[in-house]
Amino acid sequence: MPVNADGSSSSTSLRGKSFLLVGATGALGEALVRHLLSGGAKVGLAVRRERQIAPLAATLPKEQALVGLVPPGDGEAAAGFVKGVQDSLGPLTALISTAGAFLHAPAGQDRPEALLDLLDANLLATHTLVRAVLPALRRRGGGGLVFTGAAVVGKAVPGLSLYLAAKSALHAYAETLHAELAPEGIRVAVIAPGTLDTEANRRAMPGIERSTLVPLARVVDALAAAALGTLPGSGAVHRVV
Repeated sequence: MPVNADGSSSSTSLRGKSFLLVGATGALGEALVRHLLSGGAKVGLAVRRERQIAPLAATLPKEQALVGLVPPGDGEAAAGFVKGVQDSLGPLTALISTAGAFLHAPAGQDRPEALLDLLDANLLATHTLVRAVLPALRRRGGGGLVFTGAAVVGKAVPGLSLYLAAKSALHAYAETLHAELAPEGIRVAVIAPGTLDTEANRRAMPGIERSTLVPLARVVDALAAAALGTLPGSGAVHRVV
């Protein structure tokens, strides 16, 4: 059982708290939702597409979860969903984003709309919920904003120019929020893992040594600890490799 810096278990710390999540339909997001629910937390899950609502809601306990549609850039939908989550599940402790998308494409061989799609998934979907949740965190006098970045940010990797542009933008966004919001008691963190140990990644890289992949449980623990304010370290970006 994961243990926090103060000696308490994660499940004890999570019990009764409410979290807003974006990106819950991916492998990391699904693992995070299971962790939060098993610890007794309540979760509001924002999805980007209407077709995602029913299948996701069917897998969740109604007394602990609420699913809603928040397209990237739709501030009205985001504000309405935040209000609905707080009315149904209680005051929010933190927003956690595992939203993102990956692309490997040689320079000049990407789709014309590829960069916009990556920015939508890796930055705008998160920013839309940040704008909506900040008033609630300010009224409470604090809380957390936790994002999922990438350990590869800052490196020049052929084929990843657009992906790195989008993730780098997320890192810069978070670092600035960290500096701006800390005086208000609002924590901002980026959990930046290496390549995750998921079925999709193993299929895409059949020759990779599994020992070099990052277990989902390690990243989930880091996300939850950052949301609770128990993750060691004072900077915004925390690398998990």
